[in-house]
Amino acid sequence: MTAAAALTLAGVHGFVWLRQKRQMASLMFCLMAASTAGMAGCELWMMNLSDMQSYAHALQWYNLMRWLVTLALVGFIHFYLGSGRPWLELTVCGLRTLSLLLNFIFSPMVYYSSIDELVHISFLGTQVTIVEGIPSPLSIVGQLSLLVLAAYLIDATWRSSLRGDKPGALRVGLSAVFFVLALSIQMMFSLWGIIDMPIVASLFFTGIIVVMGIELSEDMLRAARLADELRIRECELREERKLTDAIFESAPGMLYLQSATGKMVRWNSQHERVTGFSNSETSQMRAEDFCVEAEREILKEARSIALAKGGNEVEFDLARQDGQMARHFFRMVPVDIGGEPHLVGIGIDVTSQRALAAETEKQREQMAHIARVASVSELSSSLAHEINQPLAIILSNAQAAQRLMAHEQPDLNELREILEDIVTADIRAADVIKRLRSILRQGKPVLESISPPSLFDQALGMAQSDLKEAGVEVTRRHSKKLPTLQADRIPIEQVLLNLIKNACEAMQDNGSREKLLSLTCVNEGIWLRFSVRDNGHGLNGNDQEIFQAFHTTKPNGLGLGLTICQTIIRAHGGNLWCDRNKSHGATFHFQLPVVPENL
Repeated sequence: MTAAAALTLAGVHGFVWLRQKRQMASLMFCLMAASTAGMAGCELWMMNLSDMQSYAHALQWYNLMRWLVTLALVGFIHFYLGSGRPWLELTVCGLRTLSLLLNFIFSPMVYYSSIDELVHISFLGTQVTIVEGIPSPLSIVGQLSLLVLAAYLIDATWRSSLRGDKPGALRVGLSAVFFVLALSIQMMFSLWGIIDMPIVASLFFTGIIVVMGIELSEDMLRAARLADELRIRECELREERKLTDAIFESAPGMLYLQSATGKMVRWNSQHERVTGFSNSETSQMRAEDFCVEAEREILKEARSIALAKGGNEVEFDLARQDGQMARHFFRMVPVDIGGEPHLVGIGIDVTSQRALAAETEKQREQMAHIARVASVSELSSSLAHEINQPLAIILSNAQAAQRLMAHEQPDLNELREILEDIVTADIRAADVIKRLRSILRQGKPVLESISPPSLFDQALGMAQSDLKEAGVEVTRRHSKKLPTLQADRIPIEQVLLNLIKNACEAMQDNGSREKLLSLTCVNEGIWLRFSVRDNGHGLNGNDQEIFQAFHTTKPNGLGLGLTICQTIIRAHGGNLWCDRNKSHGATFHFQLPVVPENL
């Protein structure tokens, strides 16, 4: 039964080795199983002999089988676990070979110095033959080979378990150690007559073979499972390939895959249609071949950045086969294929978008020019309104001087005062032009110490004729103790004047409702807040929209007055805004910062 089981396993794994010659562990297992079957046959032969000479002859064949089993076992551990120490392998094989040679040299055999007789004992329900004699000291060589074999198995098993690459290493190694040690004990007890028992080493090696066969079968089952998984994975890969092909072909632009050096690996039909190069031509090209020579270094640098940073974008003129150029935008993302870095990317034709952007930029420049012209017009209106008062003063004083000069004896003192007024008015007109231009060009305001109420005085003085003509009733309110303000007087007066004029125009359609204009100045800690309130028609549209350039509700307005006012206030570090009144009209506020030492 032992021989039949061993030969069956030997045949199975011998066939495995014939199909896969690299499976040296299967070959070693086949030799060990076949040798174990031979040992079992020799043991059965010896159990049924009755003469001494035949027994000695059978024992020599038995030792040959044991030698083959030992060498095959060492070879199996070497190829299957791959962790045995070479010097231990050589020691085991050397000792077992030495025991075999001694068995042929010495008479009657290496195990006994002399054999007294063959006796029959009962074993497993039948009569078998055993030897009674004097054990030979040379038998220690065989026993020592078994102990070294056990040490080799323990070392190889331990080292393989530390690596963790063989799940069944412990089972194989420990079972082999167990059966080898058990065999060593059984052989020693039998030789020295401690127990009456025939030599049955094949039973112990059969245990080793069974465990090893189970592990090899597990390996074959794992291989079969892996093969099934591989077939399933191949089917999945084919489906993924189909999906990838569909994605490549459905991309809205040029989709491609290239190596880290720019070699074209894969591309879609859109790529072929846009570039005009066939598949055979593209397969021989690099990414740089699709752009003009002046931009090739840009493409190489973009590819290096994409590989280093996980992606990049680049735009260049795509050189088509027909010599035409088309501006394209490319997005590149690195991917790992077979352990090698690659780049997958998509290219989109942006020629029309860039042309549109250029046209848009041209239109924007034209609009900017129109805005500048409008700003000049509004600035001219602002300057004209502001210098109207000094020009009127200059004109009236000049006319008065002419009348005085018509006298035979003109009053020189009065003429001197008139000329001083003319000079003062002229200087004011020049300041208006200079300071408003500086503010509107985002220059720094010329700061001076100003009493806040004096700003109301000056602005109301310049708007007096308009207020009187419109029939507006003006009220003023401010704290008695206001800090001195550091500001550029002329532009701030211009802001107040503009807000007052807007309020007058807003109250033109009040009808029978009286026209009320309220000017207030409030100290808010680090700010002074100026407010201009009217009870006119109120605001039309969004509160912030009225501060946008060119937004106007006036028939002949350009919509830059409040924009200029906001620019002036912001240049002083303040803010300008408006509120809707609960009843009628609106209130415009602006804040100006207070210098810390004036708090």
